Amino acid sequence: MFDYSVIAPYIQDDLITDINYNGQDLWCDHLKKGRYKIHGFSFHQQMQQLAYRFANHVNQTFNPKTPLVEAQFDGMRWSMVHESIASKLSISIRKTPMIARLTTKSMIKEAYAPIHVIEYLIQAVKDRKNILVSGLPGAGKTELIKFLTSAITPYERIITIEDTLEMHVRSLYPHLDCVSLKVSDSFTYQDAIKASLRQRPDWILVSEVRSKEVYYLLQSMSTGTHCLSTIHAPNASLIPQRLIHMIPGHDLSYDQMMALIHDAIDIGVHIQSTITKKGITRFIKEVVSFSLKESHQPHIEVVYLRPQNHLEGDSIC
Repeated sequence: MFDYSVIAPYIQDDLITDINYNGQDLWCDHLKKGRYKIHGFSFHQQMQQLAYRFANHVNQTFNPKTPLVEAQFDGMRWSMVHESIASKLSISIRKTPMIARLTTKSMIKEAYAPIHVIEYLIQAVKDRKNILVSGLPGAGKTELIKFLTSAITPYERIITIEDTLEMHVRSLYPHLDCVSLKVSDSFTYQDAIKASLRQRPDWILVSEVRSKEVYYLLQSMSTGTHCLSTIHAPNASLIPQRLIHMIPGHDLSYDQMMALIHDAIDIGVHIQSTITKKGITRFIKEVVSFSLKESHQPHIEVVYLRPQNHLEGDSIC
């Protein structure tokens, strides 16, 4: 057992999703209380000791020559920056528990999405649609992917590809046929996608598309493999533009690439989150469908758009 020392109470609190230490203050993101600073936190020497003990525990060096530590441990993702390159020691901890925080009941209760939107997305997975979930870091994109995975039927084979293991499909859904691949400096996303295609997958679940590997992912979808993944984009409608920027040096024209993307990706979902004193609120802001018209022109249709004031009612197109 690793001794978390002075931050143990925050590690053990299941409602705290993120813990951040900036060398002076400790901040927590709480599902019900929002983001807040721990007042009177003065355990700076203990935090220094904790950083070095953790680096040693995960067999990494942490000093001015190797000032960064990135590690996944005990259901959490750690990122530490040495004070030699930051003004002070910086520690960021993101919890990635082996639980599914989203359920149909909780999504309705917390106004995450109306029931017809939830049912639309569940049916889309059952119909083997390719779905990309967009949003900013911390919006909860992976949680929605974990929820949608529950709609995959047991006879379909799943390959998950992640740099940090956060989806936990094998633990959450032991009845599913799932293989988990973890990428590294020597085994890239591109390598993992190529390797997964030789494993006869029905689904490829990629934690995040972020670079040139998206071209191979699009090719895999064109051969009949289905995909659930996340992407950083300001809204769902701009997902195709974001994908094009990730594929430098290809031989296709802009119009050809747009046609390829709109033919491969079926649905885009945008997740938004707000942090207030009342807690963290996450919700589906937009759902769009991508397709090609008969003239092979890319087409985007808005399926759902959450109104500015959701209490006024849902905007359905």
